[in-house]
Amino acid sequence: MAEEKPSIAEVLDANRRFIYALLATPYLGMVIAIGLIWYRKPSNMYIATGVIFFLMVQYGLTVWFFVNRLDSIVKKRKTNSLKEIEESQVEEEGSL
Repeated sequence: MAEEKPSIAEVLDANRRFIYALLATPYLGMVIAIGLIWYRKPSNMYIATGVIFFLMVQYGLTVWFFVNRLDSIVKKRKTNSLKEIEESQVEEEGSL
């Protein structure tokens, strides 16, 4: 018999640290870009830095909403699994 494939919630929960690291890599690039801009000191340094800061805030909010959604999906999945286990135990006790 074929094994049951894990749900997306289980996969996300199992790989949570990797997902967070993957989502954090653009921040590293943005910080490096700000450092390079300030090192080279172009004439539009303040505009470029402002745009990057704006993108960092925008991306940060997007990641924050994604992480909250991920946590709610995992929590909902675990709650549903616990309810199913409890219901199966009640059914087994009732059939005895």
